[in-house]
Amino acid sequence: MLGSGDAGWTRTRSCHLWSLAYPALPAARVILPTMSKRTKSKPQERGYVLFDVVYEDNSRASNRRVPISAVGGLDGDEPARRVIEEQDEAIAAKSGRPRLSIKQLTRSKV
Repeated sequence: MLGSGDAGWTRTRSCHLWSLAYPALPAARVILPTMSKRTKSKPQERGYVLFDVVYEDNSRASNRRVPISAVGGLDGDEPARRVIEEQDEAIAAKSGRPRLSIKQLTRSKV
């Protein structure tokens, strides 16, 4: 229930307390806030290319990172295969499991 201390506030719907309307103000005093528009940032030059890897046992590893400097040129994505195999050898040495051979290598669609 709105009492006498409500200072001119009026309720827009009788069932909700949060739906209070501003008291009427002269049009000259109403200043609407302006928000600056957010500009789109340009895409940054990434240092990595992401690859999806399918191994011989049909297991899959997504978004494997390969430095941009290793891919491209006349060899295409073949240097990425060597980089990922080196990463797999390091992982296999730490885990104690044998490294799986790569069946298929494709760039991720990010």
